[in-house]
Amino acid sequence: MTQAPAVLCVDAGNTLVKWCIHDTLQQNFTSGVTGLSSHPTAEFKPFDNADAILHALFSPILADGKTPIAAVLLCNVLGPDFEQAMLRLCEQHRIALHVLKVNTNVPVRSAYDNPAQLGKDRWAACLAVSQTSQSPVNLLVSFGTATTVDAVVNLSGWSHLGGFIVPGLYTMLDSLHVNTAELPQVELGLPAQSSKGGFWPVNTRQAIGQGVGRLQAALIQSLAQQLAQQYEQTPMIWFSGGFAQKMLSYCPQARLLENAVFKGLLFDYQCAGRVGS
Repeated sequence: MTQAPAVLCVDAGNTLVKWCIHDTLQQNFTSGVTGLSSHPTAEFKPFDNADAILHALFSPILADGKTPIAAVLLCNVLGPDFEQAMLRLCEQHRIALHVLKVNTNVPVRSAYDNPAQLGKDRWAACLAVSQTSQSPVNLLVSFGTATTVDAVVNLSGWSHLGGFIVPGLYTMLDSLHVNTAELPQVELGLPAQSSKGGFWPVNTRQAIGQGVGRLQAALIQSLAQQLAQQYEQTPMIWFSGGFAQKMLSYCPQARLLENAVFKGLLFDYQCAGRVGS
């Protein structure tokens, strides 16, 4: 029996390099995923010397005859040195490398002044929204090292209007600890249900953990309201990234967009006409 074609999807992010194998014949992304894993980005640095780690992580996958890999799909925010290291690995195994680019393969367009400067992870997540949402007006929030908030709409076609970048939740929490004399390192706090002061935090850890969460939620709500006024329709809010689940407590109307970068990366590859070729 012929083995179904598979691709290795790699999301090279600021904190983690994540990857999965996807059976390209599966219409449902989740059901087609295996081998979901990650590795700390810091261990690849300097990126011009990342070959040994990439070889150790991915050569066993690329050389595995049980699951033939048709191509490696790369979403990369780590710069050209990392991309070149991936290219060398793929050439060694004689496997094609498909690198995500903005405004290239898909019927989705970004309004960015210089599309090449748009973060590829943001773009991939926007593509995932275009393939998932039934709403013509969408606000996409990705919680990573930075928190990004992007407007994705479908009028006469899907488009990315632009978006905002602010320090991520952990970045904010860590900053308060590192840059002050006595404030502790804390985790993101869930909204208080009740306390001595009602919803007001009554200790320092609550004040920091809940304060950071509410601050980012306030940004999201204000941009959702602005988008609603612009299009006279309440936008669908999508959350992705490491803090997405916890942040639902602050914005219960939002929906999770799981594996957003991988979904967008696969859509870009399919639009490039390479599946089954």
